[in-house]
Amino acid sequence: MGWQDRDYAKGANHGRSASAMGGAARAWTKDIVKLLMIVNVTIFVLGALSRPLGRLIFEWGAMQTQAVFDGDIWRLFTSQYLHGGTLHLLMNMVALYFLGRPIAQMWSTKRFFVIYTLCGLAGNLFFTFLGWRGVIDPQVPAVGASGCVLGLLGILAVRFPTATVYVFPIPFPMKIRTLAMILAGFAILTVIDRGRNYGGEACHLAGLAFGAWWAWKGESWWAGSEWRLPRRKARAAKPRPASKGGFTDRVAQRRADAETIDRILRKVYDGGVHTLSETEKRSLKEATERQRTEEQGAERLDRM
Repeated sequence: MGWQDRDYAKGANHGRSASAMGGAARAWTKDIVKLLMIVNVTIFVLGALSRPLGRLIFEWGAMQTQAVFDGDIWRLFTSQYLHGGTLHLLMNMVALYFLGRPIAQMWSTKRFFVIYTLCGLAGNLFFTFLGWRGVIDPQVPAVGASGCVLGLLGILAVRFPTATVYVFPIPFPMKIRTLAMILAGFAILTVIDRGRNYGGEACHLAGLAFGAWWAWKGESWWAGSEWRLPRRKARAAKPRPASKGGFTDRVAQRRADAETIDRILRKVYDGGVHTLSETEKRSLKEATERQRTEEQGAERLDRM
């Protein structure tokens, strides 16, 4: 059975078609952006409806250097879902929606969520470092998804530098790379001068820098590392030479090759060819060549 005969390569009328599965996958990747927005808005609304609950959420989850050094490591993550006001929340969610959608369509849900979180983590770690060095008061709290969102901007600025964006209230379009450079320059000057919200701008700068780095170098690292949960880690089938044994051996070899091709092509379908390791590429090539040899032999036999 060639790859054309497998379920993900068949038309819309064959079981779970490629188009149906592709639609489901795209729905999931779009949903991660919506889900993040829902979580952020829900937490904000809960805090607004109940002041005691709002104070508890803020006191427990806000980023604070001294608290992190005291062991509250979770603040490096929970602060990414807290906001200091309606306008703060609105700006971050609008940016998340417009910057997140094109990236979510390129990546899997897992990858988007991990990189989104790491961008925010980079901002909070830089904030912690500045607090440790005394640049920022270690008792000052910080909240917001801006580090995550600016990380998405950094990714797009590297991947699609000439894409045109409109930024309110600027009445003319600009390249997304230009926007990223302007925001980075503003953040650097604010941190150096210790201007208004310079702690927040430090988080913005670090998130933006991490996102840009990821788009530049991180993609190749991700593909090479084959990051997975340990219990789900797939092992590439060990290459085996074409069988010259009996019928049973040939059937077993053909079944093993079909499973190898299925698994690897499914991975390509879900995440793209760049997600394959060199071992998987080699296994796919060898399995495909063995199948081609078998099929050519069958065709010769049919013509005899």
